[in-house]
Amino acid sequence: MLFNISLSTSTLPDIWKSAIITPIFKKGSSSDPLNYRPISLTSSACKILESIVKNNILNHLMSNNLISKQQYGFLAKRSTATQLLDCHHDWIHNLSLRQQTDVVYLDFAKAFDSVVHEKLLFKLQCYGIGGFTLDWIRAFLNNRSQKVRVGSSLSTPVAVTSGVPQDSVLGPYSSSYLLMT
Repeated sequence: MLFNISLSTSTLPDIWKSAIITPIFKKGSSSDPLNYRPISLTSSACKILESIVKNNILNHLMSNNLISKQQYGFLAKRSTATQLLDCHHDWIHNLSLRQQTDVVYLDFAKAFDSVVHEKLLFKLQCYGIGGFTLDWIRAFLNNRSQKVRVGSSLSTPVAVTSGVPQDSVLGPYSSSYLLMT
């Protein structure tokens, strides 16, 4: 019932839009803040509803053939490992035919952090996502806040005005849709 109300009114409880960021050490010097990966702890209930929304969006995109065959990440049976195998096959095939093959690697560093909300919403709308779903995603992205926890200390909340929550279910999907074309 709570999910139906949230979806039909395009509203989310404030607690669902609040995150606690916990820095997790990766490697290198522990005194360098760049050696930490921020993990965003968000509401479990919201993640369940995000999964429902994600599945609806994915079904819409798949049934309307809106996902490129070159899209690998975040799709079942289309992992980055599968993508690498496909690329390797293409390279070996072209090498055997003595065809020139150019490879360009791009790293979208901080892609999650730099997503502009209005551009993402516009792109989703162009893909035919509208109505309650688009309104709910807009509400999901707007008026978010986060705090940082280090040890037992917690910072004061700050507004999040761009990017998608890194630990959200929708974050990777919405970012990849924005970058697809």
